[in-house]
Amino acid sequence: MQNLLTHLYVLAAHVGHARVRQLLVATGLLSGTVLAAVVLWFTVSTRQAAIDDVLREMHNDALLLAEDQDRLLLAADGVQRGLIETMRGIGAYSADTYAQIARTGAIQQDLHHRIAGLPYVAALLLFDRHGALLNLSGELPPPPISDQDRDFTRDVQAAGAPDLFISAPSRDRSSGRWHFYLSRRFDAADGQSLGYVVSTIDIDYFERFFARLPLTGGGGYALYRRDGMLLARYPAADTLVGKNYAATPNFARMVAALDGGVARQNGRFDGKDRLIVPRTMPHFPLIISVSDTMETVLAPWRTHANILVGTTVLLELGMIAGVLLLLGHLRNEERLRAAEKAQTQAEERERAAGALHTQQQRFDTAAQNMQQGLLMVGNDGNILVANRRFHELWGLPIDRIVPGTPYDQLVGHVRGNVSQHDLEVIHNRRTEMIARNVRSSFMWELSDGRTIAITHHPMEDGWLATYEDVTERRAAEAKIAHLAQYDALTDLPNRVLFRDALEHALSYSRRGHLLALHCLDLDQFKAVNDTLGHPIGDRLLQAVAVRLRKGVRDTDTVARLGGDEFAIVQSSIDAPHEATMLANRLIEMVSAPYEIDGHQIVVGVSIGIAYAPMDGTDADVLLKDADLALYRSKLDGRGMYRLFHSAMDTEMQARRLLELDLRQALPLGQLELLYQPLIDLNTQAAGGFEALLRWSHPDRGMIPPDRFIPLAEEIGVIVPIGEWVLRQACLAATSWPDHLRVSVNLSPAQFKSRDLVGAVAGALRDSGLDSDRLELEITETVMLHDTATTLATLHGLRKLGVRIAMDDFGTGYSSLSYLRRFPFDRLKIDQSFVRELGRQRDCDAIVRAVIALGRDLGMATTAEGVETPEQLRTLAQAGCSDIQGYLFSRPIRLHEIPDMLRSMPTASSLLREPAPEQAAAAD
Repeated sequence: MQNLLTHLYVLAAHVGHARVRQLLVATGLLSGTVLAAVVLWFTVSTRQAAIDDVLREMHNDALLLAEDQDRLLLAADGVQRGLIETMRGIGAYSADTYAQIARTGAIQQDLHHRIAGLPYVAALLLFDRHGALLNLSGELPPPPISDQDRDFTRDVQAAGAPDLFISAPSRDRSSGRWHFYLSRRFDAADGQSLGYVVSTIDIDYFERFFARLPLTGGGGYALYRRDGMLLARYPAADTLVGKNYAATPNFARMVAALDGGVARQNGRFDGKDRLIVPRTMPHFPLIISVSDTMETVLAPWRTHANILVGTTVLLELGMIAGVLLLLGHLRNEERLRAAEKAQTQAEERERAAGALHTQQQRFDTAAQNMQQGLLMVGNDGNILVANRRFHELWGLPIDRIVPGTPYDQLVGHVRGNVSQHDLEVIHNRRTEMIARNVRSSFMWELSDGRTIAITHHPMEDGWLATYEDVTERRAAEAKIAHLAQYDALTDLPNRVLFRDALEHALSYSRRGHLLALHCLDLDQFKAVNDTLGHPIGDRLLQAVAVRLRKGVRDTDTVARLGGDEFAIVQSSIDAPHEATMLANRLIEMVSAPYEIDGHQIVVGVSIGIAYAPMDGTDADVLLKDADLALYRSKLDGRGMYRLFHSAMDTEMQARRLLELDLRQALPLGQLELLYQPLIDLNTQAAGGFEALLRWSHPDRGMIPPDRFIPLAEEIGVIVPIGEWVLRQACLAATSWPDHLRVSVNLSPAQFKSRDLVGAVAGALRDSGLDSDRLELEITETVMLHDTATTLATLHGLRKLGVRIAMDDFGTGYSSLSYLRRFPFDRLKIDQSFVRELGRQRDCDAIVRAVIALGRDLGMATTAEGVETPEQLRTLAQAGCSDIQGYLFSRPIRLHEIPDMLRSMPTASSLLREPAPEQAAAAD
């Protein structure tokens, strides 16, 4: 500084002070301009880098969203295709048969079950070809709705229209929720339109899904139809959903940038400058757009730029201050003495050094607080700046890497888990980028598991590089992709990935390779959930998934389809017996006890197997075949496997027709009650009648109870049928003498309805029957599940004054413990024991023990199925209180009861008659 002042003084003596001041000002302006230009160039270059980084993330998000939403809609469309195939299989070949089948309760249940695993499908509906609603997945009967003028009705029926149409969104008047409709035309074999199937897609589901994704302050997601109509958006904009933007320049620019491009425009929703990355769905005419405002995109860049600009301004101010100080010295040079001049020069030097030091500190603070690692290297290969984050990323000692350290020496100072190979790869890539002298970026996964994004920026006097740890961001992206294809509970492939694996395996089976598809369903799993709770049930499903993985080959695919349903694709097997061997092995593995939170749990598994190409090479057909085989294995006793054969399909169709008929049996008056007398051995006369349900079908004739009652329990119609039986039996008993009671059987399903006590009270109230004349029979199966609730219901029935009998005593489980917990009025001895009296000693002993047990506990006993005088004699001698069977009377109709009471023989008269064998010998 002193030399500079001396030269200025000498120069001023030669050219004058004014000339020197002009030279100083020009020099300061030039230096400030150069510094500002360098900072401006650096700021502009980093700005584009920030935009490129965000665009890369937006492209990834758009691709993931398009594929994920496409899979969701494919699943909904698969439900519609499956429904159409099912109805064709039942016989929907014409407009009349289609409408008749579509209106049945069975189809309504089918609609409900098909969308049970698709939370984004609000409803599944069937319309006829004129737009009239035939059925829906809600409650029957369907409301009188006609959608003849709706776009998804008009456009599906138009000539040359595609089979599938996506409608404009609309708002539900009751719930206020937005929906759009996925409509598929249902055609007959000759191309005639029979109607169409509509899935009501919940737009709020898509918006909630969008809301769970990482989103910046200005970001947004939107779902458009290809024709420009907005279907969904997040953040939500209800006033804009359903409008068509095809004619707007913004939409035209977005379409031009589809699948790989980017559009920049003022947002139609908020008017802000936005970047938009659109992506088409693979299988639907829909567009997913990911957008963000330039304000949000450039926010981090602006922060860094502001710091850099602020630092530059301070440097410029320092330079200005220096020039001004020099000018001041020149002005005072003539007035100051030599000593004062020397003093002033020293003070100026000290102030300039302090200002420069302050500016350096501020620049260092800005660099050290960056989220990215920063490294600046000069043309001489020496380090100019290395911030704290750079040291942290590479485990470099702070005191060893200082300005002036050669860049080549960095490798020797790296510590921690970074391998020598990582350093050599990055160094070689850096050398290539320096040689090309262009801005470029790359990512590298280090041996310690971290992923580092490295960006190289060439400069006139060297180069600059930034380093960012993107491990967590990449992990989040990978997690989103994983969740789209794997079950969140068991980490097994979900339906989407399973379907892909099955299609891939079937492509080989079409060329002759053998494939086996296993459908699995756990036995007694619902009992685990009901008794131990859903958390234990979830832990059990995870344990089952582990065993299934261990039981298959690496080339096989194990998937969870939902609930306790699993599936296995066993590909490229040499012979069918390999599939049965696997099924036996899995049954053994899954059936072994589980120890979960101190509970020992035992469940079984039922398996249905279908082969490709023998049973089919279409995924839907093969799944249906394996499902039919699974259903057969459950009917045959569970805990076993069954192979599909063509007769199963025929049987299932017959069962579905029987199910449809059964749903209409009660409304059509096909059900009736017969009555079988209960003989009191003390009075030698009828003490009451048991009401027995019968189904007289107009075409099939009399259908046995053991065939239709289990079906009624399975499809859920046993509850209304049971209430009808209660009302009819109570009403019939009011026409009998007052000493006769009526006995009614209760199904376990009626106990699950939670309104059994109310139904019994209503039947007594409406009929006027005294409650002590009604006896309700339950089986031990009722006591197996949710015992506390069952006991509460039984006590509620007892409070009404009715009698409670345990039917089929001795054939179930833990009977004696139930007798302690609830005081039954009667024990009914199953006919399987009575039938063997006099022929099987163990049956004689069991019957006598039950009668003695009932007598000691104060309970009456009734023996069922008494057909011979010998059986009657044995029961009477043992002390049985009541008798029921063909020996006295078969079940009869209500109007036959008076004649039967007059002509029915007494028990004592039957005991005096010779046995049939003795009568034959006498003859």
